[in-house]
Amino acid sequence: METLSRSAEPAHSNQAVLASWKSIAGYFGCNERTAKRWEERGLPVHRVPGGKRGYVFAYPSELDAWLQTMKLKDPELASEGSVKRLDEGFALRSVAGGIAATATVGGPSQVASLRPFASGTAVYRNLFWGVAFLATILAAILSFPILSGRNVAGEEHGRSGDSLSASRHVPAPGAEELYLQGRYFWNLRTADGLSKAINAFTQAIVRDPSYADAYAGLAESYDLLPEFANANLNDSLLRAKDAADRAIALNPNLAAAHRAKAFALYFRDWDIAGSDAEFQRALALEPGSAETHLWYASSLECREEGAEALKQIDEARRLNPASPAIASEAALFQADFGDLGAGIKALKDIEQTQPNLSSPAWYLAVIDFAIGDFPGYIASLRRYGLITGNPEDVALADAAARGWAQGGKTGLLEARAKGLKATFDHGSDSSGFYLGQTLVMLGRPKEALTYFKASLNSRIVVLTMLQDCPWGKPLANDPEYVALFAEIRERQHGGHPHPPAMVRVTLRVPN
Repeated sequence: METLSRSAEPAHSNQAVLASWKSIAGYFGCNERTAKRWEERGLPVHRVPGGKRGYVFAYPSELDAWLQTMKLKDPELASEGSVKRLDEGFALRSVAGGIAATATVGGPSQVASLRPFASGTAVYRNLFWGVAFLATILAAILSFPILSGRNVAGEEHGRSGDSLSASRHVPAPGAEELYLQGRYFWNLRTADGLSKAINAFTQAIVRDPSYADAYAGLAESYDLLPEFANANLNDSLLRAKDAADRAIALNPNLAAAHRAKAFALYFRDWDIAGSDAEFQRALALEPGSAETHLWYASSLECREEGAEALKQIDEARRLNPASPAIASEAALFQADFGDLGAGIKALKDIEQTQPNLSSPAWYLAVIDFAIGDFPGYIASLRRYGLITGNPEDVALADAAARGWAQGGKTGLLEARAKGLKATFDHGSDSSGFYLGQTLVMLGRPKEALTYFKASLNSRIVVLTMLQDCPWGKPLANDPEYVALFAEIRERQHGGHPHPPAMVRVTLRVPN
């Protein structure tokens, strides 16, 4: 395998990339026109081979060195724009302007990270998205020739058998090392890790535009961002689908690419048939992939197909019993569809061994709220906020504690509604559903309707189960909710799913 030794790699090979004129200008604190004018004065920007002139990227260290040199040569440079250097480890912004949040390596997100699914499954429950530059890369290199290739990183990352691949793609020098770095960071399941993974996969694509595995890794990173970061659902899953399609075009037999596309089809488009077809394709190509069984189980759990979800998660756990992510999902599914007490115990055990993994604390908070254990809910929210480091998570837990102390259940719900309204106003996609749920519990369904409609516009998938929630069923007597339920069914590909055989614990709320 052709790879550069570590000592031979460029000094910036592990740096983050500023992947658009907007992000480069934001790094300096000036406007895009000024940044583009500075290119004539030697601003070190790079272009993807074969790409259009407008698609650029830059390395922060090179920009810093240029700025220092130019300040010595021209002290008046700052007068052309508000030249300032960001203190964050890196800032990656959307080339289309759809994602404006900044991701900081080594530090917490400062935007809302409430998870949009009441179940807390491995799908979209956080919303911190500070990394998005797939559009830059895809648009720049779609003209490159398509080569059939085979993954070189092991079966858990989409490797298909030799019989399924016409030829083996040998990555360009340095590309495979970047890909492997991306897979390592991706597997950490943290906001910081996913930021670094996207950076590594993108640099691998820059080095080798025909590297299907890197596109699949990029797609899977965008798929997971909403769970562990704060991102816009539609933007991220659209990017995931685009990257997956590119990977499939390069190598139709790459299971990871089909898995990533299946995930996006269900959670963005609510396309059950299309998603199932892609999951089945991924499993046919790589039946021993624990990750595919895990992601398929997540979609089945959200569809309330408990028996099949348990079957898929059990297989994932058998294939990879050491995975904390799989163990957490298995514990949640056990609580939802099997033994509630055993599921809660398993989640608490995982918390002890994986103190930096946010999923168990969130799942416990969701379960505690659903069964009416409000002191447990508050304690779980506190632990979750400590892990994410997000001020709004911490603030919600503190508000819930004050409300409970001052007014019991009603006081807690009022405080919860106020806190969720604040995160909703700050742009949190998921808060609309949770706010609506809280308002219904407070006896204010007319007010809740506005926030459920906002969730529909944001395609928050848990909304598809609203009519089946124990607390949502009485809403069917209201003509406005009847219309909402009809619109939800219309948005689903293939219509309303069959009635569930099992109802999830996490859809309940206390009387």
